[in-house]
Amino acid sequence: MDELQEYDLGRTARAAFPRGLAQPEGGFRFGSDALLLAAFAAALPGTRAVDLGTGCGAAGLGWLLAAADPGATMLGLDKDPAMVAAAEQNASALGLAGRFTAGLVDVRAIREAVHPGPESCDLILCNPPYRDPASGRRPAGEARDAARFEVDGSLPDFAAAASYLLANTGMFACIHLAERLTHVAAALAACRLEIKRILPLSPRAGAPARQMLLAARKNGGPGLVLEPPLALYEGTGRDTRLTAAALAFCPFLACNPAPGLAAT
Repeated sequence: MDELQEYDLGRTARAAFPRGLAQPEGGFRFGSDALLLAAFAAALPGTRAVDLGTGCGAAGLGWLLAAADPGATMLGLDKDPAMVAAAEQNASALGLAGRFTAGLVDVRAIREAVHPGPESCDLILCNPPYRDPASGRRPAGEARDAARFEVDGSLPDFAAAASYLLANTGMFACIHLAERLTHVAAALAACRLEIKRILPLSPRAGAPARQMLLAARKNGGPGLVLEPPLALYEGTGRDTRLTAAALAFCPFLACNPAPGLAAT
């Protein structure tokens, strides 16, 4: 089967995305944060992309579906063999196996990996663990714990890997907790990743932002755009729904209209 035939066979799966994505039993389940990251990164320059900690590939595959360039490619890296297998399965089902590949790599050992090499990409996506191990209630299960808490790879580890992989002036796109902005800024600056854009994400209009999407440029100069917050939900009770602005920003969210942001 050639690449064009495979793409045609994945038409139905692409129309339903992200419904139907394979996810390892008992592993961490992707949430709306991965979908928001994909939509945010699709507006950034870059066609040779890497998704650090790809999981089942939700963010990386979403980026390919949202990106305007049909020649764009994505490499999803994860340290969990089950997640790598799921990402490859999902890419095949979507007809994107020719543009998405998955690799078994721990970001903390990125320099030891044969592939990818240094400065080999121009865009990095990253949905890292959000929380310090000393804060918050720890989930049951090793995989879910590692996905939510910095017990097996911290933001500085992801930032260092991104800086190693990015070509000069390449872009880094990340989603994280708004409450950890100073921590994020310090980790990125230490790896020569200059924040250029921040989009706060609020559960409702007028509410404090809980998360943020940010873009940083490797070896970038000073200059930051702080955008107006994006409110995700409106209405109350049974009438709670996604805002028109949220759906316009990320149509993938329509698959899960329930209120609340996923907390990695």
